[in-house]
Amino acid sequence: MNKRLIAKIFIVVSILFIATLCGIYGYRLVHYYRLEHPKTAKERLLWTTITDLNHVVSSGNGLYKESKEYYYKGTVEDNYVLYSGILWRIVKVDENNNVVLISEDPLTSMVLGYESNAFKGTYGEEWLNNTFYNQLLNPEFLVEHNYCADAILEANNVKCTKLETKKVSMISVYDYLKASGSKSYLNNGKTFWTVSPNEDYKTWFINQNGLVSNESVSGESYHSYGIRPVIAIKGDTKIIAGSGTKESPYQISMVKSSALKEQSIGSYISYSNQIWRIIEINDLGVKIALNGYLKIGEEEINRSFSKSSNLYSVKSTDNIGYYLNSTYYNSLENKEYLVEYPWRNYYYNSIEQYDYKGKSADIVQTEVGLLQVSDLFINDFSDYALMNPANEDDGTVFTVLKDGRLFANAVTENLKVRPVVVLKINLAISGGSGTETDPFEIGV
Repeated sequence: MNKRLIAKIFIVVSILFIATLCGIYGYRLVHYYRLEHPKTAKERLLWTTITDLNHVVSSGNGLYKESKEYYYKGTVEDNYVLYSGILWRIVKVDENNNVVLISEDPLTSMVLGYESNAFKGTYGEEWLNNTFYNQLLNPEFLVEHNYCADAILEANNVKCTKLETKKVSMISVYDYLKASGSKSYLNNGKTFWTVSPNEDYKTWFINQNGLVSNESVSGESYHSYGIRPVIAIKGDTKIIAGSGTKESPYQISMVKSSALKEQSIGSYISYSNQIWRIIEINDLGVKIALNGYLKIGEEEINRSFSKSSNLYSVKSTDNIGYYLNSTYYNSLENKEYLVEYPWRNYYYNSIEQYDYKGKSADIVQTEVGLLQVSDLFINDFSDYALMNPANEDDGTVFTVLKDGRLFANAVTENLKVRPVVVLKINLAISGGSGTETDPFEIGV
C-alpha cells in the first residue's frame, strides 16, 4: 500500500478518534456541570412582569403608560391577581412601582356612613382598615397607597388634586373613569361604592349599568351598596405562579401549614358533603358559609324567615333559626367539629345608625346561624335572607339582591337559605388545595 495513502488514513482515523474523545468528555463535562449548577427559573417580580414593554399599548384595550404610572383601560383580560383567597384586578402600577388592586366583586354590602356618607370617618373606612384588613393573609406584602379624595360636583368634570393615604380604600371616580368607566373591566354589573364625595357629603357610587351616580341618600332612606376594597401590593413581591388571566391569575402567596386556623379567608372547605367558604377566622373558630343554597337532595329549599318576627330565634318553631338548629343541624355529620357560637342578633337601621358592629345586639348562642351585614362574600349569591332585621315594627329582614344591594324583605317571603357554622380552631387540613373545585378536607 502506498505510504502516502497510509499516512492519510492514519490522519483521518486520528482526527475521528480525537473528535470522539472530545465529544464524550465534553458531554460529560457539560452533564456534570449542569448537575452541580442546576438552572434556576428567572425570578418574576410583580411590577416588572406587569410593565413589560410587550404589554404596553397606545390604543384600544390594555396597559397604558402615563407619566410615571401605568393604567389598565378598557375590557382587559390579563390583569387578574389571586391574593388572600380573593380574586383581584390590577388597576395601575403607581409611581413607586406599587401595584394597586381592586377586588373583582363586592366583598360585602353596607351603608357607608350615617351622618356623613363621605368615606373618611365612615363605617366603610373603619370596616376596610380594621375588620377586613385584619383578615388578610401576608399583610407584609401591602403598602399604604394614595387615593383621589376630591369632592366631585359633576360626573363629567372630575379632577384628582387632593390625595389621602390609606391601607385600604375604594375606587375613586377619577380612577374609574380613567379605566374607561362603564366600558372597562371595572363594570361588573354590580352596584358598588366609590371613595369620592360630592359637596353634600354624599358619596358617588357605580350602578349596575356601570354609570356614576350620587343619589346615595334620599331623605331618610339610606342605601346599602357593595364594597370593593382597593389595596396596594409592593411591586417587588414575587410571582409564584400564573399568567394574569382569570383562569391563571398571578399568585403571590401560598399557605404551607396544614392547620385550618392558618388558612386564607376565601378558601373552600368540604364539610358534611357540602362545599363551604371561609368568611372569618377568629379566636373562637373558623366561620364558614355554605357556598350556595341549602338543598334537600338536589332541590333547593325555599323558606320564610318566620311567620311574624324578624329576630333570629332557636326557640320559635316557625323561625328559620329553629329549623337550622334542629332539622338541619341533625342532618350534619361530624358535629364534634362545630362550635356553639355567640351570634350577634341586631337591627340594622337608622335608629342604630347603621352600625355594622351591632353594639346593642342580643346574643343567640347556638351552632348554626346566617350571614350578616358586613360579613365577607355575602354577595357571592343573591335572594336569600341575612340574619339582620330591618325596622323593629315592620316585619322585614335584609336580603341580598343580584346587583349587590341590600333590600328589606318581608319575613313571610319564601327565600333561599345560606347557613353559617363555625369550625373548631384546632382542626387540621387532611387534603385538597382549598379551591372551589378541590376544597380542603378537614379532620382532627
